[in-house]
Amino acid sequence: MIFPEGPKEEITTIQCIKFFEELIEPIRQVFEKHGVRLEVLPDRCILSFPEGTTRQIQYPTTQTDRYNIILPDSYTLYEATSIRSNGLSSIRFALDEFPDWVQAKYGERSNE
Repeated sequence: MIFPEGPKEEITTIQCIKFFEELIEPIRQVFEKHGVRLEVLPDRCILSFPEGTTRQIQYPTTQTDRYNIILPDSYTLYEATSIRSNGLSSIRFALDEFPDWVQAKYGERSNE
C-alpha cells in the first residue's frame, strides 16, 4: 500500500532525547560533515540544521508523528515525536558513515 507524502516544511532546530554518551562524538563528527550542529545539554540535545533543511511527515500517522528530515546534501534523519511529558523527539539515522565499532555495536542484528 502506498501512502501520500505529507507537505514539506523548513526546519532549523529540534530538541531530542540525549544520545548515549559514547556516541556523542561520533554523532557530532558525522553530523558536522552534513552541516548539523549538535548541542548537548544535561537532559537533551539540540540539533541545528543548515538553511534549506526540510521536514516531511510520513503517513500513516500513529500515536507519534514520524518525519523525514532532509538536509540540503540529501542526508536524511528520521524523527519520531514523543508522547512523553518531556516532548522530546527521538532521532534515528543510517550508520554507514560511522566508525566500524559503532556499526557493530548499534547496527541491525540478525537472529542467525
